Amino acid sequence: MYFIGKSTILLYFLILFTPVLLAQEEPIIRQNLVAGSDITVKKTLPDINFAAVGDFGCGDEANRTVNNIITKNPRLVLALGDLSYSGETGCWFKLVSPFERNNIALRIVVGSHDIGKNSDKYDQYLNHFKMDKPYYSFDYQNLHFLGMTTGKESLIPYDNASDQYQFVKNDLEKTHGNSNIDWIIVFGFTPLYSTFTVHSGDGDLRDLYHPLFNKYGIDLVIQAHNHNYQRTYPLLYNEHIPSKPIITDKNKEKYSNPKGEIFLTVGTAGADLHNLTGQKPFIVKQFDDSHGFLNIDITNNGKKLISTFYENRELSVKDRFTVIKN
Repeated sequence: MYFIGKSTILLYFLILFTPVLLAQEEPIIRQNLVAGSDITVKKTLPDINFAAVGDFGCGDEANRTVNNIITKNPRLVLALGDLSYSGETGCWFKLVSPFERNNIALRIVVGSHDIGKNSDKYDQYLNHFKMDKPYYSFDYQNLHFLGMTTGKESLIPYDNASDQYQFVKNDLEKTHGNSNIDWIIVFGFTPLYSTFTVHSGDGDLRDLYHPLFNKYGIDLVIQAHNHNYQRTYPLLYNEHIPSKPIITDKNKEKYSNPKGEIFLTVGTAGADLHNLTGQKPFIVKQFDDSHGFLNIDITNNGKKLISTFYENRELSVKDRFTVIKN
């Protein structure tokens, strides 16, 4: 007859059941990259990255941008409008086909060259990406993305009586109360703010949406239309002089829980670049001499954002900043 002590029984119990107990204590969140598909993931978040750029065309420089993006192995690419400058979409679908072959998700918004009264390109884009509307949102890990169709040229209403405005307002209100979301990123075509270049910031768009972005704590607004790169300080809407937003943090590269939004213009995918003719005071960094793309890394269990602009020529870094959520 064998004698088994109490300590031996306790040790056996811990070995047998501890993995189950630990697994039950681990919280989960939901991620939804493709509408209608939910995947359960652990609360300990892996590092991820995504890319963003607009104003493509179908030329050699746009092809170089696509190939350079792939070297960074993003999970997602945001195409910020003005996709094909030709009369058809086929060249652009061919241009970006390497993303699908490399299992990189692609999401678009349309620009002024993608829609028009006498063009069927708009319908082709929506059909290709299975989009019911040109504005939409989705979650990925602890990020929420909101895509908007903006600009008077797009012919898609965005005023406060429009379906788009109500969608944006309801979406941001819902997301603001979601404890699983740490970052809210808006992407669109027309800039709300711009330094001195071809296209000025859209005042109507700014006055409608920047107060809304302030209210619901958007982090980044990524836009295109101007074929150059611009980055602002974190900005609050200035209701007294709307064209002069309030700078809340004058650090140039590192931010911790900043108030207001950082606006980025990245119209550098391939179309001919637009000259800059001056620099407005709310702009931190700007340049008009490089095609390239924005790459954003989310690290440190989803609490640190690192934004890097890579130029195409040598994949060198032209701009970089970090934002930390405590």
